[in-house]
Formats: sequence, C-alpha cells, structure tokens
Amino acid sequence: MFLYTVRRLASLVPIVVVVMLITFTLGYFGPIDPVRAVLGEEWEDETRYAEVKKALGLDRPFLIQFLDYMGAMFGGNWGQSLSAFGGAASDRAVGEGRGAGFSGTSTGVREMVVGRLGITAQLSFWALVFLATFAILLGVLAAVKQNTAIDYTIVTSSIIASSIPAYVIGPVLLIIFVLKIPVFKTVGGWDGMFSRQAILPAIVLAFGPMLVIVRQTRAGIVEVLGKDFVRTARAKGMPERLVVARHMLRTAMIPVLTSMGLITSGLLTGSLFVEQIFNIPGIGKLAIQTLLSGDHAVFMGVVLFQSLIIVTVNLLTDLLYGGLDPRVTYS
Repeated sequence: MFLYTVRRLASLVPIVVVVMLITFTLGYFGPIDPVRAVLGEEWEDETRYAEVKKALGLDRPFLIQFLDYMGAMFGGNWGQSLSAFGGAASDRAVGEGRGAGFSGTSTGVREMVVGRLGITAQLSFWALVFLATFAILLGVLAAVKQNTAIDYTIVTSSIIASSIPAYVIGPVLLIIFVLKIPVFKTVGGWDGMFSRQAILPAIVLAFGPMLVIVRQTRAGIVEVLGKDFVRTARAKGMPERLVVARHMLRTAMIPVLTSMGLITSGLLTGSLFVEQIFNIPGIGKLAIQTLLSGDHAVFMGVVLFQSLIIVTVNLLTDLLYGGLDPRVTYS
C-alpha cells in the first residue's frame, strides 16, 4: 500500500506539469491581451504599451515565461491578479522593472482561488448531502420494488433529471421558486452554507450525478438480494428495513462510495454553470470572470487548483476502495 501510494504521488508531477503547460499555452496564445486589459483605453499608446508589457515580463520568449511560471508555482508563488494593475498600479509596475506586475499590490492568485473554493466547497457539500440521502434512498426503493411501476418510475425520472443541463433546470427553478412562488431568496452573493440561498443551486448541482448513484445503489442491492446472508437474516425474523440497512446496503455501498469520491471532485470543479446562473462567487464564476477579462494568472491558478483536486480525490478514492473491499490488493 505504501509503495503504491508513493508511486501514485510521483505520477502526479508529470500530470500537473502537462496541465500547467496546456493552460499557460492557452493563455499565451489566447485572444485577450493582458496588457490591454491592464491599460484599458491607454493601450493605443505604443510606448506605454511596450513599457507595461516589459514590466509584466510578457515580452520574453514563450519558453522562458513558462519555465519562470512553473518554477514560481512549484515554489508556492502563484503570482498576482492583473485586475488591479491599471492606472497608478501599472505606473508602479513600470517603475519597478521587469516582472514587477506579478509582485505588486494586486490580490494574490492563491488567496483568490482558495477563498472562492471555500464557497464552492460549501455548495458542493449540500449537493453531496442531497445525493447521499435522496439518490441512495431512491436506489434502495427501486431495488426493493424491482420490476414494478415504482422501480420503472424512479429509474426513468433519474434518467430525465440527469439529462437536463444545469443551464436549463437552473433558470426553470429560479422562475418557479424565486419569481412565481417566492420560497427562496433572490439570487446573488453568498450568505453562507446554512442559508436558504444554498438550497436551489445545491439541488441543481446534484441533478447531473444523481442517475449514477441511483443506478449503482439499485444494482448493488439487486445483486445481494438472493445471497445466503440476506436469506439467513430474513429467516431469523429480522425486519426488512434492518435487513436492507445492515446487510444489503452495507455491501452495496462500496461502489457507491467510490463513485461519490469522483463525483465530489466533479462538483468542486464543475459548478461553473450553476454559480453563473445563481450569481454565486465561487471558483467556477471566478474562472469565467478571469477568462473573459484576460486575467490569465488567476485563470491558470484556477485550472491548476482544480486539476490538483481531481488527481488528489482520484488517489484518495482508489485508496478508500482498497480499504473498504479487502479483495482489492495493491502492487
């Protein structure tokens, strides 16, 4: 187990480097010029443009910029946002010399990403609670009522719900429960994970992976329905709900829990549409804002952080699966 974990951790390094190279390349050759984003209307002044470009270190060759960027990231310096480098800030960058734009008074990329990630994590938590309760219960009910109208209704409804994109179901729920029936607060901002404001976006976020949990739970329960230990528990007079909870569900939850790990990384990194629809200042909304504004430093930080989340959660999921199922061995 230890050697397997070490090898997996070592394999994360080239993955992170490739992600950094791809995101840096997209930012370097992207359609939005960060210097123009900094200068605003002053970008037409060629002298001024050249000064700021040199001060921000953007006049150097691609490879030199990437190596500097990679070294800084591995050293824990994720850089600074360019959003505050207009006007007087760009004057300071010019006065301080090459690369000063990445060490000035603007907000640090790591602080921005981690701060926004906290909001997305709160939203994802409630989405997981929704999946762990309703989706699993629906899967159990569908399995217990196998090949009945209830089973067909649950499976069909789950397929339909998971097929509707977030950018469709989100506005529909907004219209119904905010405008027509004002049950929830008007969207915008974030009042905390325990506010009613978090309910609707969490439900929308959970719609996508709901089918996976329902079907895996149903399949796991159906698989153990005819096992000897289940028949023995029933023969002893154990109530059906205890048979399901103590024997069937416990065995069937192994693949479900591993899927929940992968879903967790998906929720943390795939909340872009939901945050945009509900105007939640999470990491997904930050990615859109920085991409459109040409703030490449922050955008690359967001993508890198999300990549780290995905590979880390995948590693933890593999290790968790081995801990839950003693039949799995690592070599």
